[in-house]
Amino acid sequence: MVIAFVLSGGGNRGAMQVGALRALLERDIEPQMLVGTSAGALNAAYLAAHPGLSGVVRLAEIWAEVAGANVYPGGRLRALWHLMRGRESLYSNANLRRFLETHTPAGVRRFGDIRGMQLYIVAARLGTGELRLFGDDPDELILDALMSSTAIPPLWPPWRCQDGELCIDGGVVADLPVSVALEKGAREIYALHTTTGPEEPPAPDNAWAIGQQAITAMLRRQQEIELQWVARQQGVRLHYIQLVSPWELPFWDFSHAAALIEAGYRQTVTVLEEGGAGVQRNGGAGVRRSRGARVREQLGAVIRWGRSIALGRRHAS
Repeated sequence: MVIAFVLSGGGNRGAMQVGALRALLERDIEPQMLVGTSAGALNAAYLAAHPGLSGVVRLAEIWAEVAGANVYPGGRLRALWHLMRGRESLYSNANLRRFLETHTPAGVRRFGDIRGMQLYIVAARLGTGELRLFGDDPDELILDALMSSTAIPPLWPPWRCQDGELCIDGGVVADLPVSVALEKGAREIYALHTTTGPEEPPAPDNAWAIGQQAITAMLRRQQEIELQWVARQQGVRLHYIQLVSPWELPFWDFSHAAALIEAGYRQTVTVLEEGGAGVQRNGGAGVRRSRGARVREQLGAVIRWGRSIALGRRHAS
């Protein structure tokens, strides 16, 4: 049975997936396939190139370095200047490209260089809005896939691939691409989904907040439809693991990576120990997420713990 890990987008919350990966691998749950979108694409690609717990340890170190990479150069003033000048994005993606090139394992440039693991990266074609899947062609550049899947409009510009096609963030078409894993032969799927807190968001009071809530609602509905479709397939075991960020963070703030990794680890351990992630699907049933009130209580504890870290007061469990 092919086991796949599917990693959603999530920006700086993608650090939580590193903790989740550690929890899974510590329990000898190892994938033969990795599928990722946006931040999840970065995690999936690195783990595919450097599998096992040692790869996760190094991945955690890389996340700790992102804050110093200044992937959103120039701050708000530069973004405003680009907006006023009619540029194609609010920020340049040059720093992100350099960061990825610096941390790419030696000898791994194309998908054909990945050995012993199926890797698929999801992006969207700018011209048509169709899903573009990287990984079937061994000659495709991994950098093209990662820069495409993370090209979040309007923050970063579209990425032009070696074939000339312009691509943008995979979250536009499949933020949690479980159907890709199914179509590529996976029959046991661990879906690592990074989200914000469980409470209702406050009423938006500006254009940016309204836009964010609209996009979040669209993605949530997209994810629910995809999860329900996969759950109805015969012979598929779907493990849905929701990774709830302990607090809201500005998209440019990568300084809480260590705390987010720990929160992702704790949440995943809780779900695995309670048996709430795995449900055998034989058609017809909906997706059962964790185990109701007990998991919500655990998430609340993690959120309070995360907030205490932000204040420099780490609580004991």
